[in-house]
Amino acid sequence: MVARLRSDGRERALELIEQHEAGQHDSTDFERQAIFLSPEDVVFYFEGPDVEKTLRAILNDPVRSTEIGHWIPLFDGPLHAAREAYYREHDTAERRSSS
Repeated sequence: MVARLRSDGRERALELIEQHEAGQHDSTDFERQAIFLSPEDVVFYFEGPDVEKTLRAILNDPVRSTEIGHWIPLFDGPLHAAREAYYREHDTAERRSSS
């Protein structure tokens, strides 16, 4: 999921990421989570069982979401989905056996 940050939102975004790292906003709904931050945008990446269902629920009501709700005041525009266009993962077992 992607959202444009307000011009004054970056510092608060960094604080929220720090809190997230400390486990204050951790969700057990996802196996993996990542937050990417650029000067203008924030990208939330989630993996886990039923991730599509959980993400639809977040997009339908982001204010009530424990993962996204505290970010809403920082957004300059709507939160929207970004679908995977490319993904690659190296097979580590294959690399180990060939070395």
